[in-house]
Amino acid sequence: MFWTRILPVFLMLLVPHSVLAETTSLADVIRATLNNSPDIPVNALSIDNAKIEQQRIEGMLDSNVSMRLGYSDEKVPTASAFAANKTQYSQLSGALTKPFENGSTLTGGLNYNRTKLTYPSSTPPTFQSSINPSYQNQIDLTYRYPLLRGHGNPAYHDQMTASKQDEQAAHWRVEMLKEQLAEQATVLYFQLTANNLSYKLAKDAVYRAKKLLKYQKMREQFGLIERADRLQAEALLATRRMELNITEATAIQGKTNLNRLMLRAPNAFLNPELNGGIFSSNNIVELSLDHLLAEAEKSRPAFRVIEANLDASDARLAAARNQHETQVDLVGQVGSRSLDSSSGTALAQGFTLNDRFVSLSVELSDTLTGNRTKASIRQAELSRQQAMLEQIQTRESVKSALASALTTLNSTQKIVISAKQRAKAENSKFNAEMKRYREGRSDTATIIQFEGELRKAELQTAVQEASLKLAVHQLELARGNLLPALEADKHPNHSHKEVK
Repeated sequence: MFWTRILPVFLMLLVPHSVLAETTSLADVIRATLNNSPDIPVNALSIDNAKIEQQRIEGMLDSNVSMRLGYSDEKVPTASAFAANKTQYSQLSGALTKPFENGSTLTGGLNYNRTKLTYPSSTPPTFQSSINPSYQNQIDLTYRYPLLRGHGNPAYHDQMTASKQDEQAAHWRVEMLKEQLAEQATVLYFQLTANNLSYKLAKDAVYRAKKLLKYQKMREQFGLIERADRLQAEALLATRRMELNITEATAIQGKTNLNRLMLRAPNAFLNPELNGGIFSSNNIVELSLDHLLAEAEKSRPAFRVIEANLDASDARLAAARNQHETQVDLVGQVGSRSLDSSSGTALAQGFTLNDRFVSLSVELSDTLTGNRTKASIRQAELSRQQAMLEQIQTRESVKSALASALTTLNSTQKIVISAKQRAKAENSKFNAEMKRYREGRSDTATIIQFEGELRKAELQTAVQEASLKLAVHQLELARGNLLPALEADKHPNHSHKEVK
């Protein structure tokens, strides 16, 4: 007798504590889903693309350098005895253009050349060029400042602003994807919790049916009941075994679905906490729908995406409208000129203003009708209008999700309370009827009916409790609190199994 009592305790001590208490928390499941999902790095590439676009736009301020080195030899017949019939021309030219953030450009140009003329032998030296070969050097600085189109360089600033907002939108889209994956993991997690509870209750029902059948067989042997009563107990056990197989298959399928969401083997260890979760249903605070929506608008990535799209649309619209303006530029130019028979002297004199060129002008150009720029403006306006409509659409969608989650939460709380009361009452009713049955004051059919009602009540209670936990987390997800809470919970309980 002593060993029958002590043996179970001794066996429990031999089993590692981690096996008995090891569970998988919802936080572990969500983290594993986010860490292993291939969709997140694929969508994160759009962030890098936006950064590359910013680098391309930054290139609009890059300096441009050009250079030309050439030689020509031209010999032509001439009708005049005093004209050169051969010209040898060598040239070195280059230009450096620097755009500025205000839209203006500064261009520096250099043109250094050598010209040698050859005359017919009959041409007297008096009529030949006095500087031959001649070296010329020309240096110019040209400053162009836009007065209308391009003023303030919106092509650079607005496009850069739009690209940065595109980067922000891409970032928040990744966060939206994380929310969606977290929601899938949460739903599957609590579904598996409900399935496991159903499986546990089904095993309890099989145990009760076996116990009843054993009792019926014993009574049949003493002639206290008829064979039909024993057959009813056998039929009940067969039904409960079938239900056990169904619930087991459902639980295995739910486990497979959740494991595959985490990209793990279908049969990998997964034991969700029966009372687990990130948020507790005991700490629910009554909040109005408008307050919940205001919270969501501050924290949900869907709203951040739309805000970034609106800012990008505004920037592109401003740039498109500027491109529709008339091109009016103020152009100033100053340059040096030199001419000499010595290459070094001509080069040196080019850096002085002894001989110079100065000009100031206004240049105007425009495109008639401007269909291309009008189309760009209209396209930017439609993009902004689309973002505004999406903002309204998202707000109403989130509001509906909040209202649905809030309604489900409030109603499920009441259902859980009544379901627990019913399960308790059904258990008391079944135990009382079993006592009457043993005393011969009830029949087998009534016992089987009461056992079925007890199982139904227990199952409904388990399902409603899991539904309540799911409703709590869906409400927090709609509020935008799930991922921040997961981020804050960096150190889960060590008794939880770390999902890898």
